[in-house]
Amino acid sequence: MNHLEPLMDDATVQIQVQALEGPSTNMILHRSTDHCCNLKKGWADFAVNNNIKLQTVCILHFYKTSHLGATIDIF
Repeated sequence: MNHLEPLMDDATVQIQVQALEGPSTNMILHRSTDHCCNLKKGWADFAVNNNIKLQTVCILHFYKTSHLGATIDIF
């Protein structure tokens, strides 16, 4: 979390997430008062479209250019 917080301008930001194949998806990333981050709007559809289920391992690589984004490796 310490590495992600400096990339966030506010507690709630828009983020563009993309898997290796397929289109990118706009989501909402929210940082709670206990400093946990949660992907909100857009995650459920992204998970279904990329066959992400319980116990699927996902590694998110966050970056910031003109906007906050992430690429995701799905195993």
